[in-house]
Amino acid sequence: MKKRNTLYRIPTLLLMVGITLFSACKKEYEIAPTPYTEITSFKIPYNAGKDTIVAAVDGENIYVSWPGSTEWPIPETVIPIINISKNASISPASGTEIALIDGLQYQVKAQDGTVKTYTIKLSNGSLLPSFQDEETQMTAIVGQSNFVIRMNNLALDGSDNLYLVNDQNKSYKLILNTFTSFYVDQQDGSGIPAGDYYAQVINKFVIPVKSSKKFVTVVADQSLPYVYFSHTKEWLVKRGEIIDIPTRHLSKASDIRLVNLNYTEAGATNSLSLNFVGISDDLKSIKVQIPEDAPIGLTSDLNNGISIRVRLDRFFTQSTPYYNYPIKIVE
Repeated sequence: MKKRNTLYRIPTLLLMVGITLFSACKKEYEIAPTPYTEITSFKIPYNAGKDTIVAAVDGENIYVSWPGSTEWPIPETVIPIINISKNASISPASGTEIALIDGLQYQVKAQDGTVKTYTIKLSNGSLLPSFQDEETQMTAIVGQSNFVIRMNNLALDGSDNLYLVNDQNKSYKLILNTFTSFYVDQQDGSGIPAGDYYAQVINKFVIPVKSSKKFVTVVADQSLPYVYFSHTKEWLVKRGEIIDIPTRHLSKASDIRLVNLNYTEAGATNSLSLNFVGISDDLKSIKVQIPEDAPIGLTSDLNNGISIRVRLDRFFTQSTPYYNYPIKIVE
């Protein structure tokens, strides 16, 4: 009888040990809620997503330094992209549009319920353009190239647009030459009426800065011709060939003294003098002849590829607005 009792006890003991071990294993793999509340990155896309500001997160502060340049003034709202600790949540959520102001707060809540509050510290380095001198009256001639109004904080990428604005608030957008100079003409070459004007700059975020007084005068009954290209591929010309170069604001009285094809060689700017033949009958182009001994393969610069020297009451060198395709001399 004793032996029979012993045999029954062994399986019972094994079952009890198994249950104990199973319980111990189950407890070992239980995962506690995470306590992490960190912001690991805080980025603000701007300029239509072409650029990004990366904020510095230190302690409970998010330091946002807006760029110190007029092409990036602080907009009213932004959409930050935020990365946080695993299993945590943030309010406002990443991708939510916010008003970017100093003191705005974010809260990060960990999985275990712990909450950490972050505060935006905003420094504004952005500067809008401003006019250096509105007291000195400026004279502008229709068609004049390299027209410059002295200003502070113009965008270095040439994205600012300059307008002349009359008393009726009608604006005339000038043609960009370089990021600081313009042609006194509208985009379609239709000119600008004579009169006194305010100056206004509008940046790529459509933020206008207008002068407090009219200080630009467009003179009457005067205009300066300038070359304006419209060809859509590389223009191949031959030695000795006479070509018609599109030119705006020509008249029979236009006094053109010199026509140059400008090019770059070994890093230096050079020019080839073209033979001025005359003005077309329809007043839409000038006729020039390529020299017989012009270098084969010479290619005009894209910026200021052709310049003309014109006499009005004095001499003006009129450059060419940027165009996409050069003139190339072939045999």
